[in-house]
Amino acid sequence: MFSRKKIIIRDKHLLDPEEILIDKKVEEMGESPLVKLEWPLSSFFVKILFFICLVLILLILGRLVQLQIIKGNYYTELANYNKTRYYIINAPRGIIYDRNKEPLVLNSPSFSLTMVPLDLPRDENERSALINQITTIFDINPEDIINNLKEKNKLNSIDPILLKSNVSVEEMRKFEANVPANKGFMVMSDTSRYYPYADAAAHVLGYIGKISASDKEIYKSYPLTSMVGKDGLEAYYEKSLQGQWGRRLVEVDAYGNVKQDLGTLNPQKGNDLITTIDIGLQQELYESLKNRLQELGVSGGAGLALNPKTGEVLALVSLPSFNPNILTKGTPKNIIEDYLTSKSRPLFNRVISGLYPPGSLIKPLMAVAALEEKIIDPARTIYDEGKIVITSPYDPKEKYTFNDWQPHGWVDMRKAIAVSCNVYFWAVGGGFKDISGLGLAKIQKYWNLFNLNNKQGIDLDDENNSVLPSEDWLKKIRPNDPIWKLGDTYNISIGEGGLSLTLLQMADYISTIANNGVLMKPFLVKSIIDLNGNIIKNTEPVIASKLNVNLDNLKIVQEGMRQVVTSGTATSLNDLPIKVAGKSGSPKFISLGKEQYHAIFGAYAPYDDPQIVLLILIEKPPQGAVATIPVVHDVMSWYYENRLTTSTVSNVNLNEL
Repeated sequence: MFSRKKIIIRDKHLLDPEEILIDKKVEEMGESPLVKLEWPLSSFFVKILFFICLVLILLILGRLVQLQIIKGNYYTELANYNKTRYYIINAPRGIIYDRNKEPLVLNSPSFSLTMVPLDLPRDENERSALINQITTIFDINPEDIINNLKEKNKLNSIDPILLKSNVSVEEMRKFEANVPANKGFMVMSDTSRYYPYADAAAHVLGYIGKISASDKEIYKSYPLTSMVGKDGLEAYYEKSLQGQWGRRLVEVDAYGNVKQDLGTLNPQKGNDLITTIDIGLQQELYESLKNRLQELGVSGGAGLALNPKTGEVLALVSLPSFNPNILTKGTPKNIIEDYLTSKSRPLFNRVISGLYPPGSLIKPLMAVAALEEKIIDPARTIYDEGKIVITSPYDPKEKYTFNDWQPHGWVDMRKAIAVSCNVYFWAVGGGFKDISGLGLAKIQKYWNLFNLNNKQGIDLDDENNSVLPSEDWLKKIRPNDPIWKLGDTYNISIGEGGLSLTLLQMADYISTIANNGVLMKPFLVKSIIDLNGNIIKNTEPVIASKLNVNLDNLKIVQEGMRQVVTSGTATSLNDLPIKVAGKSGSPKFISLGKEQYHAIFGAYAPYDDPQIVLLILIEKPPQGAVATIPVVHDVMSWYYENRLTTSTVSNVNLNEL
């Protein structure tokens, strides 16, 4: 058989696909362009074509998955939004009460400005002009709006965004008269917070503000129209106070006008808080301390009242304070900026966040430590000539003199506490002559025993912790002279030398002594009540720690603190109708190269059955610890007349805990 090549003669005007692929081969063979030799396609070309088709199919399928599954809900909602609108209805927050059910914060009707990005003009120039108009009417920063639109696809968002709460009637009138309807901005009915006690309870309650980007990271399910707690109890108990949002659904026409109401899901109010605060005592402490600061010509101070038997916080004041109504009610930004940039730091909670040297307030702790470690007999007397002189261990010819604030003559332990004798506590802390002294390690042991090395665990954010000097600490802050010396021990023995505590830690330490060695965990909220009046959480008193010390030793220290009032540094408190014990402190510190003092006083009453511990701080007064005494006198007098005689004090049987 003869094999033959198949030759096909075509019309020169006809063109088959195969000819395109093999024209070059035909030319190489010397064939006429009018003659075409059929050649089969190679498997390589078939695979390439198959691969291209497969990629295209996968791309199409991927896009379908993205549109139908991944972003299906979004596009469905977007489509529905063309004919319907939903409006978030913010829920009223829970009410905060004092211990006697007196409201500390209330809800009041208000209006809020919101923005729906999808409804904004698509033309950038028109949108910018509208934004400028809105910021002028409502006195808000244009950046607040622009930043909300910067995220990818944010202009297509259908979620309403809160721009300003507590819109005034005048602002509403200007808005309605000048801004076209359905252009992305709307004024809606809302509720706002009202703080009837304003500055007096600001650092307890805190304030609320519109949700920020950082807030949204914490509260992921919150709509962007939300107001959230920014400080105080409003922040700490945000999830309890925040209610359940409602929604109103309406049908609209092509121009965004409402055609019919499709239904409303009503919001549910948040849970209420019953606090431990006694608002009468809170006001008294606030007014007395504020007036005293004005008399002295200083701005900084703080006060704290606790029930030592339960840990309940009865009053908490930090000055200067702020008015939470200003921060909550859409106040002009320049006024809010004054709060944020003020050198006096009115938003700073000095009670839980400030660190201060305790000064002589630490001496009762030193006395407990000295008795427990048998450093000195409490009846032994030491002569205080107004100074103590020690010899350098490196050079016998070199002497160091530590001057007391005044000579006290012969003092035993009780009197040393009463008159605040530095020489006595230098001797029992660092040693002198035949008194060995506690030394750094044992002093640290009793700091820890009194829980001064820990935060106290109060239900407020931003609680600070102490600075307790140590050899390692000294190497960091004094690298050119890192060796711990006797003088360093002397300094910490009288509450200086870098020792720094929060006022809450100081108050808890005094409470431990008043409560016979039992430290109760401090707290502010007694119970959380739901919408139906049911208690969903109740806070019971919790023992934070018990001192493993001899009660007779504590009794000696308590007697010394009582003598502070009867014959020591605070005799002006002895005319009160209630027996008070306490301890003063005038810690010295260096600020801007200048030696300065704070004034501190810790007190408890009644002496025989303590119901209240009171701690007062005044920053940089023109006099020592006596600057605080008038405030202590006023508050203790008020408490006796208004509370101790009316049996409104909580007690707890420690044996049952």
